[in-house]
Amino acid sequence: MNETSHLAATPWEKSEGTCTCCGRTSKTIWGDLSQDNTALAVYFVQWTVESSDHNPNFDFVLGPWGEGTLAENRVLVSLLFKPAADGGAFMIIDAEERLKAKRSICGRAMLRCEVVGTRFADEVFRLVDALWLTDPRMSEVQALNNGI
Repeated sequence: MNETSHLAATPWEKSEGTCTCCGRTSKTIWGDLSQDNTALAVYFVQWTVESSDHNPNFDFVLGPWGEGTLAENRVLVSLLFKPAADGGAFMIIDAEERLKAKRSICGRAMLRCEVVGTRFADEVFRLVDALWLTDPRMSEVQALNNGI
């Protein structure tokens, strides 16, 4: 990436609810990742507060955005974040289970085997890095490493 191309998160909204399986507070944040004023992806990050039983989910809807674009030309890629004392790790997962809530903004969910080991995976992890570093709300997810 050259110096004039800056990939950054633009935070949109956040919400809180209750986890249906454990009753703890569940949080979701979302926004977009753009480069040179062009949106590359919309992201959703969901986690359950004070629960080591639930790893945070990261969902990225990638593809063309803006007027005249179609949801069917976008894909959903999902990852789990596994907190650890050494900083944690991201793992690409099958996105089909995560698709239900995002059906109206993307055409299909990517399988893990379609992403891992491809150039597309490099792009996904570039987006993860930008989100991790540029959305200040990520500090809550990053703090999960401290609770290990």
